[in-house]
Amino acid sequence: MDDDIYSSQASFELAIEKMVNEERWDDVGGYLRQACLLYPDLVGDIHNGLLEAAQYYERGGNSVEQAWCYHDLGSWYLEETKGEIAVQWLEKSKLLFQKLGKTPGAKEGLESTKSELKRILSEKPFLPKKSNPKKWKSTVQTHYPGENDDPTDIPAILMTLGAILALLSIIPTYITLNFFGIAAFFSLCSGGLIIFMVGFIRFIKIKFNK
Repeated sequence: MDDDIYSSQASFELAIEKMVNEERWDDVGGYLRQACLLYPDLVGDIHNGLLEAAQYYERGGNSVEQAWCYHDLGSWYLEETKGEIAVQWLEKSKLLFQKLGKTPGAKEGLESTKSELKRILSEKPFLPKKSNPKKWKSTVQTHYPGENDDPTDIPAILMTLGAILALLSIIPTYITLNFFGIAAFFSLCSGGLIIFMVGFIRFIKIKFNK
């Protein structure tokens, strides 16, 4: 009988249709489930096939086999590397087995489902492996204004600038010795000396305040 039902797509569909018309819900669920597990080409969509089998079992009041269909769905999704969905169906199977309590077959189904869930959740083959991100360290030396600056830098710059101006003051005297040349000499020389002294005084204050 079974060989005839599974011999072709046409014979399988005719047999299922006949059992549905006769309201043989357990038989419909059983043949559908077996086809999903052993003859998937006859069913096409395994997900819908197992769900349909579970619905027929439910209509026939066979909750144990209904829970096994959920278990099979979880196993199938795991094979399809869709582990998160597999866990959802296995959890649904476990809850139904727990609800059935001491119903014959429920204890074995519950133990099998729990074992499968434990294995999946411990191994988590469906989750990508997490890699510890490498700590990135900058190799560029950064320096911001005011960070670790030498306080004597500015006085040193003023002293240098003042000395340069004082030295430049002799240039006008080489060009001309008239009033403008002498005035330029004294202006540059006095200005340079003033700037030099300001820098020098600040330098001394910084050194003595340390």
